[in-house]
Amino acid sequence: MNKICQITTVHPVNDNRIFFKECMTLNNAGYDVCLICSGAKTETVNGVNIIGLKRYSNRIRNFVRISLFGVIRAALREKADLYHFHDPELIFSGVILKLFGKKVIYDIHENNSASIKSKPYLNSVFLKKALASLVYLFELLGCMVFDKIVTARPDISEKFSRFTPCTLRNFPMLPVFDQAFKIEKKKDVVIFVGGISKIRGIVELINAFEGIQIAELWLLGPFESSDFEIECRALEGWQNVRYLGVVKPNEVFDYIQNADIGIITFLPVPNHLTTLATKPFEYMAVGLPVIMSDFP
Repeated sequence: MNKICQITTVHPVNDNRIFFKECMTLNNAGYDVCLICSGAKTETVNGVNIIGLKRYSNRIRNFVRISLFGVIRAALREKADLYHFHDPELIFSGVILKLFGKKVIYDIHENNSASIKSKPYLNSVFLKKALASLVYLFELLGCMVFDKIVTARPDISEKFSRFTPCTLRNFPMLPVFDQAFKIEKKKDVVIFVGGISKIRGIVELINAFEGIQIAELWLLGPFESSDFEIECRALEGWQNVRYLGVVKPNEVFDYIQNADIGIITFLPVPNHLTTLATKPFEYMAVGLPVIMSDFP
């Protein structure tokens, strides 16, 4: 087995788990690795061949044209020995690849059925429960035909234990620092690194910094939407916030080492209660004290 094709239509091309921990590790081990990724451009990065697909803003159109037909066409053209996909949206594509006699791995990053219940764009409790059950059903049906299941957490492995999954934890790589990196700092800093979304307690966190004079909050990562960014910037506590944007995963530690406290404020939604985020380990890797949600 020489060629491995990784596939995602949801994650960015430089996703920490997919690109750095899996694609790069496989490439360094001597495999021919390609990554099919929507929203990316076609190029070769660090020996990994990236095949970019278009990404549509409309979810249904993106699923039909990219996650289904676009992925299958691109995947079959690669003639890989093994296909490893990372999104529940790609279950149908994975099943079709199996019908073509391909070896397929499904990598489950999240408790997807639990995650559905906290989606902000779903207002109906009934709809959330129905979709959560449907996603779980599709995952079970897919797992019956895929060659192997990989998960990011033990609780997800337990959920799919009948398929003897492999648990590949999402722990961070050891930090590498840019000695020339400099950032101006006038106060003590509390830093939050990761996706900036409402269910991660960002509103509460910004509000907590209203009126604080001796410290400021650094936010590093993408906002879940432009509307949520506007909402956050309108909060009184934003006056004490420094938004640093989105940086490459290998540059994150340069910012963390300049902070004084790492914080992770996930709210108690179903997918968070049994998760163990990567960020506390990144904070600890540079010796920061950590404030985090008190979950089991």
